Amino acid sequence: MAEARKVFPMQTFVSYMRGKPGKYNKDVLELLSFMTQQEVTPETAPLASGLTKAWIYEQHPDLTRLKKQDIAEYGENVSVMPLPAEAMEEVKVVFDKVAGYKQTIADQETHIKDLEALKEGNGKKIAALESKVSDYEKQMKNEGEKQIMASAKKVEDYLGKVDDLLAKIEEVKKHGVVSVSGDATAGDAAAAGGDTASSGSGEPEADFGFGSSSGGGDEFGF
Repeated sequence: MAEARKVFPMQTFVSYMRGKPGKYNKDVLELLSFMTQQEVTPETAPLASGLTKAWIYEQHPDLTRLKKQDIAEYGENVSVMPLPAEAMEEVKVVFDKVAGYKQTIADQETHIKDLEALKEGNGKKIAALESKVSDYEKQMKNEGEKQIMASAKKVEDYLGKVDDLLAKIEEVKKHGVVSVSGDATAGDAAAAGGDTASSGSGEPEADFGFGSSSGGGDEFGF
């Protein structure tokens, strides 16, 4: 059960009633917490202050016309009561909503932190993957260059062989024989000389080897 009344220094009451908005010291917060029966913090103090001050002015309208020094003349202390049940219920509804909003904000902040941590972790993974991709691209580029160089060497070798073949073809066209290097040339020449010697004068026979025409007639000796 809430206390029926509580005594506060008049200076605290004056600071609350006539102080600058937003200026809530520890004593004022304690006063507001007692009157609203809620835990009042600097964040919720403006709300509690407005609700409580409205009720006080409703009960004591003369206070709205008094200055700070006038209120202070009432004595050194002031005895106050909590807000009535109807006003307290309204305060509770508002404070519950504020507490819900604060919890939602806290949950969202926690979720944001989790997302930031996840983002940071994914960023590290992405960086690692990008590094691997970069290394792979370099490796593939080097392998590709090696393959291109090897292919170019093979093409060059093939072209060299083709050039040699074309040269030999041209030599055959001009001389009827293919020149080869080394002893094979001398051997071929000797063989060619031997064949010439065996054929006598080296000129072809008159009947071209088909038979003699001494038998008379126009037959070719078939």
